[in-house]
Amino acid sequence: MKIKFALLAAAIFLISAFRSAGALTMEWGSEVFSDFADSYGNTLNSTYIFELGAFTPGFVPDQSNVSLWLENWLVFDRASYSESNGYFSSTVQMGDDGRSDSPDQTPGTISFAGLDAYIWVRNEDEPVPGTEWLLTRTAYWTFPVAESGCCGNEVPIQWSLSDLDSGDVPLWGSQGGVDGWGVQTDTDIHTLQTFTFLPEVSSAVLVCMAGVFSLLRRHRTTN
Repeated sequence: MKIKFALLAAAIFLISAFRSAGALTMEWGSEVFSDFADSYGNTLNSTYIFELGAFTPGFVPDQSNVSLWLENWLVFDRASYSESNGYFSSTVQMGDDGRSDSPDQTPGTISFAGLDAYIWVRNEDEPVPGTEWLLTRTAYWTFPVAESGCCGNEVPIQWSLSDLDSGDVPLWGSQGGVDGWGVQTDTDIHTLQTFTFLPEVSSAVLVCMAGVFSLLRRHRTTN
């Protein structure tokens, strides 16, 4: 029995050693006591998720295709978030196949190596009023290539919100007062701020607006 246990322990050790020797360690997150707010200025709560990932090759997220962001989003890792201490963070391993060891990684995903990396903060998936998003990156956040046998003694790759500066404009939301797309009512400057969506104008409202414009035109004509 002792011999079997020793062999099992040795096998686990070898597997662990092989895994760490062929994987890049990536640390990402924010500084403690950062100011994270939604479009109304409220502190982000535990309903929000903080994900590191990329979009499928060839897909470029912009304001015109927000409804397609989720189906093209590839999760590399998800961070833990502390509302009371104002920070999120995670440490993840990237293997030589370009994938992570995160349990939140998109199942069956392709290699992330060479893809632009984004941080996507959100409380809901659908782009509708009440949904709060922030999508951001800096120019040098590109997933690296972890070659076989590399990385055993290398310093971890570290990506932090402090990497972002005034030249990094978020695709959606705001960071440090630099605004991307979206709608907000609170105009204070925050470390990160999620923005929401405009409500769709109903057909009934459009009909009413058309009636008002018609009356205005008649009034101008008669005068």
